[in-house]
Amino acid sequence: MSLKAISFRHLNLVSRYWTRYVVRSGSGLVYLLIALIFGLSVAQMIIMPVEKMMEQQIKLTGKTNPQEINEAIEGIGLPIIEWVLSTKEQGDATPESLMMPFGQQVPSDPWSKFMIKDRPALLSAIFLVMVFGMPFAISFLAFNQVSGDIQSRGLRYLLLRTERSNIYFGRFLGSAVFSTLVMAFIIATITFYLGGKLRIYSAGALFGWAVHGFLALSILMLPYIALCSLISVSVDSPFLSLVLAKLTIGGVLLFSVVGKLAWEPIIYFKFVLPWGVQNYLLHPELAYSGGAALACLGYTTVFLMLGYYRFETRD
Repeated sequence: MSLKAISFRHLNLVSRYWTRYVVRSGSGLVYLLIALIFGLSVAQMIIMPVEKMMEQQIKLTGKTNPQEINEAIEGIGLPIIEWVLSTKEQGDATPESLMMPFGQQVPSDPWSKFMIKDRPALLSAIFLVMVFGMPFAISFLAFNQVSGDIQSRGLRYLLLRTERSNIYFGRFLGSAVFSTLVMAFIIATITFYLGGKLRIYSAGALFGWAVHGFLALSILMLPYIALCSLISVSVDSPFLSLVLAKLTIGGVLLFSVVGKLAWEPIIYFKFVLPWGVQNYLLHPELAYSGGAALACLGYTTVFLMLGYYRFETRD
């Protein structure tokens, strides 16, 4: 196995073609629909109570009071954010807890307060839900990178024009570019709505936190796309590739959470995938958010190289 056959010109050509292809393909359209419905529905469910609160204020006083609305959001949202991020309640292993005696936990209050008080709280809540949910959606986009061509035996005709490495890495890059564009559209839509309709946060605060959330979600998608690449080159059926991707992504999380009830250290099994570190992409300290980003890139590299080895060695 050698990466010397990679041609950046071919890689660019394959990735650009694949990005355009997934826009027209069934899998790309399904992913686009699911991602849009999920992201915008989450935003609607979180924003709607605030809009009703503002309507009640207008009926009672004739105007809205952003300070009172923010205080109400913080009062309701802080316990929820603390529960989501809390190592004690959720059982998540953190960089701090990994260095402490087993069973001792580190409170996540500063992190929770940062997301509620120092950053737009509504956007923080939306990002947390999307960080949890988007890995389940990404397999609808990335499951059929190679398996369909293997099943139809059409891959042999592509190999007359370029090498396997260019096809494999080019399609991964094309899937990543399309996913990033969809993420940018969803976050931009939500941010503009918050800024233009609610007007309870400053434009600078919204923009800065939206950029952070966009980068976090874009980086988070990479290891899951790479995992789908590995599965796609390992099986001959697109349907089987989709099923295995779903079972792997959801199964790792479910096994670690359910298994913890019987034996607590099983919670560490979630580190097989980025489940154990992905919330830290939204951490206020660069050491943790940057470390989580590097971990996601590490997962991506491992899954990509395993898939590439499988692709190069199979008939």
